[in-house]
This record gives sequence, C-alpha cells and structure tokens, in this order.
Amino acid sequence: MINEDDIRRVRDATDIVAFIGERIVLKQRGREFWGCCPFHNEKTPSFKVDPASQFYHCFGCGEGGDVFKFLMKTENVDFPDAVRTLAQRANIEISGEGDDAPRGRKARLLAVCEETATFYHQQLMRVKGAGPDAARGYLAKRSMGGAVAREWRLGFAPGSAQLVRHLQQKGFTREELIEANVALLSEGAQRSLRDRFFNRIIFPISDLQGRTIAFGGRVIGTGEPKYLNSSDTPLFHKRDNLYAIDRAKARITAGGSAVVVEGYTDVIAMHAAGFANTVATLGTALTPQHLKLLARFTPRVVLLFDGDEAGQRAADRAAELIGVAASPEVGRKADLFVAMLPAGLDPADFCEKQGAEAMREVLDSAVPLLRFALDRRLATWDLTRPEQRAHALDDVVPLLVPVKGTLLAADYLNYLADVFAVDYPVVAAALEKAKPLPTYRAASAEVGGGGGAGSGAGAAAEQPLPLEAADPVLDKTVAFERELLFLFIEHPGVRARLREAFGRITWGDERHGTLAQALLELDAPGVGGEVAGAKAGGAEAEGAAGAQAGDSAASGAPHTFIPPDELLSRLTARVPQAAELLSGVRLSQFEGVPPNRMAGMLMFTIREGQLKQAIRNGNARLRRLPESAAEERDELFRHIAELQQELTELRKRYRVE
Repeated sequence: MINEDDIRRVRDATDIVAFIGERIVLKQRGREFWGCCPFHNEKTPSFKVDPASQFYHCFGCGEGGDVFKFLMKTENVDFPDAVRTLAQRANIEISGEGDDAPRGRKARLLAVCEETATFYHQQLMRVKGAGPDAARGYLAKRSMGGAVAREWRLGFAPGSAQLVRHLQQKGFTREELIEANVALLSEGAQRSLRDRFFNRIIFPISDLQGRTIAFGGRVIGTGEPKYLNSSDTPLFHKRDNLYAIDRAKARITAGGSAVVVEGYTDVIAMHAAGFANTVATLGTALTPQHLKLLARFTPRVVLLFDGDEAGQRAADRAAELIGVAASPEVGRKADLFVAMLPAGLDPADFCEKQGAEAMREVLDSAVPLLRFALDRRLATWDLTRPEQRAHALDDVVPLLVPVKGTLLAADYLNYLADVFAVDYPVVAAALEKAKPLPTYRAASAEVGGGGGAGSGAGAAAEQPLPLEAADPVLDKTVAFERELLFLFIEHPGVRARLREAFGRITWGDERHGTLAQALLELDAPGVGGEVAGAKAGGAEAEGAAGAQAGDSAASGAPHTFIPPDELLSRLTARVPQAAELLSGVRLSQFEGVPPNRMAGMLMFTIREGQLKQAIRNGNARLRRLPESAAEERDELFRHIAELQQELTELRKRYRVE
C-alpha cells in the first residue's frame, strides 16, 4: 500500500506537461498545450494538456486523466507501479519502501553499473592510446563518432583490471562487482578479480526507466565472440530486456509500431535516420517477455531482417514466433510483421547507402508474419506437380496450429485453398490432423559468456530432450502446473511427495510432463547423492538435512538431494526450454505457506481444474448429441456424474486437510 501523502508528494513533484512532452510533441496555445493523441491515430491535434489542472484530455477519443493515468495507459502498469516510477523520477522515497534490504542491494548494483558506464565513456572520449584510438576509428567509420558516441554514451573497455581498480577505489566491494557482472574471478589459485570486458567498444544497456543495468561489447579487430553481453544479473535478464527500449518507448507509443533489429549499431543508425521506434534483442531470440514488453506500447511489431545469409536464416526461423505471439504469456495482442532488406545489407548500411526514405518504404512493405512464413515455405515447392502439392500442404498447414480456431486461421485457410485450387474443407481437414511445429530454440550462444554454477562438464554432458509446442492457450491450470514443477526444484523437502504425484498427474501441457520426467531422473535416489556430495557442503548440506530424512523414509534408501540451483542448472542443460517455461513462475502468492501445504494446494487446484474442464466438455458434448442417440447419451451422462462425484470427493478431502 502507498499512503495518500506519498501519492500527493509524487503528483505535486511531477509536471504533467514536461512528462507527457517527453513522449509526444506538444505545442502551446494560450495557457494549454496541444498534440496528437497517443491513444488513437490522428493528424490534427486534439489532445490537450492543462498545466493548471495537471490533467490531459483527448477530444477525439475521450481519454483523459492525471499523470498517473497517463503512465498506466501508455506503459500498461498498475497504479502502485505508476506511483513508484514517478517517485523514482522525482527522487522521492516512498514511505516503508526505502529501508528493505533487497532495494538497498539493487541500488548498490545500479550504482556499480552507472559508475562503470561513466568509466568506459571517459576511456573512449578522453584517453589516448592504441585501444581507444582504434575504438574511435571504428566508430567514425560507422558514423557513430563524436556527438553520436556522446548521445548514446558509448565507451571503451581497456581491460587489465583497470575497471576493477577504479570501482574498488570508489568503495564498491568484490561481491558487488561480481554480482553486477562487470568483473569475474580469474582461474587459478589466487582467484584475483579481472574485468568482464576488455578491448571492446561498450554499449550501455538501460532498463525501461533509463537506468544502466548491463553492457554489450564489440571486439575491436578480430576475436571471438564478436559481441559479448553481460550475463543475467539481479538487474538484467536478456529474455526481458531490449536495447534502447527506454529511448524508443515514447516514439513507439506515438507512432503505433515498433521495429526490432539484431544489433546495437543497427539501432543507433535507425534512430539517426529518424526511426526512433527501433529496439534490438540482446543475444537471444525474441521471447514472449519481449513481446509482452513491446505490447505495452503498441500491438504492431515489425521484425526487420538483414539481407545477408544470416538474415535469411533468421527469416526462415521467424515461423517459430507465430506460437510466441499467440502465447498467453504475451498478454495483450501482438501483431508481428516482417520486412526484409536487400541482399548483403544490414539496417545501418542500408540507411547510409539508400537513405531514410528507402528504409521507410521497406518498413511500409512489411507483411504479416503468418503470411510471410506461409509464402516463404510455399516458394520452396513446385505447385505445378501433384506430388509436390501434397507435400507442400503438409509443410505449411502446421504453421496455422498456434492460431487454430480463430478467425485469422479461417482467413488463411481460405488463402491456402485459393493457392492450391482446392475446396476449403480440404485444407481445413489438413489443419485438424496437423501437429504443431516445435517452437524450441535455444538462446543465441555467447562464447565466453561467463556461465555460472552448473555450466560445468556434468551439466554439459546431458543431452537435450526434444520438446513439441503444446496448445498455446495457457489456462490457470497449466500455470499452476509450472508452479508445481518450480516447487519441486525450490523445496527439496516436498520432492518425495511430488515424486509420487508426478506419476499420477495428467499434464495439461505435454512439455510439463517432459520436465517432470527429467526432474525425477535427475534427482532420483543414487543420482542426487553424487552431485550434491560434490557440490553441497557446510550450510548448504545442513539445509538439505531435513529434506533428506523425509525422502529417505519415503523411498527406503538414503538420498542426498541436489541443491535447487544445481538441479535447475542440470534441468536447463537437459531440457533447454525449461528456462523459458519456468521463467515467469512466481510463488510469492504462497508467501508464508509451508511447502507441503503449498504442494497440496497446487495439486488440488490442478486436479480440480482438470475435472471442471472435463465436466464442461462432457456437458457441451451432451447438448450436441441428438435425442436418437439414447445409449450414447446415457453413457456420457454416467461419465459426467462420475466426474462430478470425484470433484465433490476431492473438495471434501482438501477441506479435511
């Protein structure tokens, strides 16, 4: 809860004209300011901001409110988060939220990143020497020297522990430098601290509020990897963050679309050419979290692919994003479009050689992702030959599985019927039999990316299990399944109970069954002891003692549990998609609930949801059966009654517990 005094202080400290003016162009008329509304498309300004009342109102669409409402609407956040964001902007501390340890730790890590960005920038702009000179030369060739380097706060990492010494002189600890991932422990007996980046041009990475949280580095000259990003930290997660989102969000909202490219230099070049709605991923494929972030500001996302061979391969893989866009993890609807550049050119080269107007034509020619993927696959087949036509239909129809049952799927089935010159029922029947395409794609590998604990030989030896995409409709029952899997990892004390339960659960998402089986195998008696015996010791081993006793009693054999972080690391090595599936799990709703009780609540809720859905499906089928099918109706009625009885008994047992 945020008290009224704090809300009032934040409102009084925030000038609504200045705040909205950072996001759209406002022009003063008398005492009021006018601009084009960010909530609907218009050419004549009808959006008014009144500095006297501190309210805004659009006379075109009727939207209006105060600065909190504006932030909630444009960034899709709730009221408390809007207050906190504006409080941070005004350097106001919210009562009761300034003294807790996690926030203090986060502030220290932010300070480390900020000081690191300043150090790197000064190295680039002020220091003379072979390294900085080469960095400035490269940036000058890419039209990113001088003012551009200052605007984007680009830097140079000299290495040789110069950053470590600088930060330690500023009072930061070894642990803070390692946790912020700006330094690493070197190999060898002494385990000295060394810089994370060296001999690289540095691109600071900011969060949505513009705070530096991580870094990307491009090697100068030859060397691998060419690009290196910070590893995930408490401040930074590649799957959640986009480069330049802090700069682009206002233009994305105002322009109604976002452009996603592949590199830092491409983003900078696009912004310089007038396309300030451009962002880039950070060493990963586009994730549901990325789309959810962009969907805060616009439903239209254009994927701009390079014209080189790598760009062509990325375009071919774009079909995998159909399921991602349809994922309920995205929340708000995201419409994906694809634009391709001419052969051999990336966005930076294209802007320099062809100009902004030509780039605008490329972006305007973007086609919907689904249409792009269908046409790209169709182009690989000779549709004049009957055998090829049959194979082509089997090849393209699975692309529609993630949107099956929607009006969009129906429209594209009509499109395919025209392409193949067949009746609609033919392609509709093919869709009914089609299996979804695999949507697993591992994050782009970063050689030397600083793998943490669990990236050793034991984990690497595990072979990834194949996963197929499940139905994209993620209901609450499926979400609870993920929480149950995460509970198994986080709380060794309930693994004995869940080990038995996992064998009885009918998983709503087949991928969850794959994860459950992997967890059972990885933490099976006789397996966990070897791992934990080598990895866990001291306090960590003591913390598992109670859990060991509980499981030993259940299994009849001594069993040393794998610690949670080690188990998660081995799971993601074996099932690469595990990180994506479990990344959004939050057990905070069960805060204060004992793990065994938590397990019972989740298992009850999962089974209850399955029974309720089965009863709904049975009733729907019963309504469709004709009166003449008396025997089938009676059998179905008995089955529904049995399900209802099981649901009643389940609820009684849960209340007894």
